[in-house]
Amino acid sequence: MKKFLIEFIALLLIIAASFMIITENSGESASESTEEMGEALIKSMEETKKEKMKLEQFLTKASQELNDNGYEQIGLSYTDESLTVQVKDQSFIDDNKVNIERIIHNVAEQINFHGFEVEFLNLANYVTFSEEDEKLRESTMKVYDEILNLLREAGYTYNSISMDPNKEVIIEIQGMENDLKMRKEMEELIGQTILSKLNMDLEVKIRKKSESAIRDQEWQPIFGAIREETEKKFEEYRGFAYSFHPEPLQIIIKTDMDTHKWFWKFNKKANQITEYVDKIIELKREELSIEEIPYKIIIRNNKND
Repeated sequence: MKKFLIEFIALLLIIAASFMIITENSGESASESTEEMGEALIKSMEETKKEKMKLEQFLTKASQELNDNGYEQIGLSYTDESLTVQVKDQSFIDDNKVNIERIIHNVAEQINFHGFEVEFLNLANYVTFSEEDEKLRESTMKVYDEILNLLREAGYTYNSISMDPNKEVIIEIQGMENDLKMRKEMEELIGQTILSKLNMDLEVKIRKKSESAIRDQEWQPIFGAIREETEKKFEEYRGFAYSFHPEPLQIIIKTDMDTHKWFWKFNKKANQITEYVDKIIELKREELSIEEIPYKIIIRNNKND
């Protein structure tokens, strides 16, 4: 009996020791996995940054080449490996499509930008502005230009400008809200300039940007990284949303997963996505020196539940 107890105790000790080793190794593996994830994410975000810079270079050079060839009224937009050329009507497309495509592909070849299709969008098929609307749009743009010139000369950068053409202009500028005298002087200068140059009598108001708006703006690069990197990593990704209200910040990742058929698989993948998004937030916050705030990551299924 005594021999049996000794053997039993020895067995328990071996099991306990084995469990401790497994636990320790598991902890080390998790630590290594998190570290590897961080390194892979940093590399991926650098690649994304280079791709965006190349896209910007391509669009800028393509627009310039088209302008130099007499196509000043063309607009370009790029989404999902598709370059959309926005033109005024179908006859313009029929007469110029081949030449426009040639210019675009030549530019792409020069900067080694490939893997896209060229599509044409006929703007005549969409809502057109009346003559009165067009005049209002032009006068509004002139007001914006005057305001931007005055702010630039004074050394200020605006956050937003909103305008009621018949009443007022509201400008949000950080750095001036605490100086009442300076704010009033700037409001008068902008109002007088608009009146004298454009003959529009508008009340000008300079306001402080709200804390929530500032916070929203600060987090936009983080939200952008979440969209880009999660879409690259997970084929289940279908969309992104966020909301600061109610608190805490809600970060919503939409997927095409069916929880009714594969509940266990959804939970496993949801945990992986959550961990990945957490790491993106951590890295981007550190990079941008953004203050940490409480947040919650929500993974939605294909029913948006």
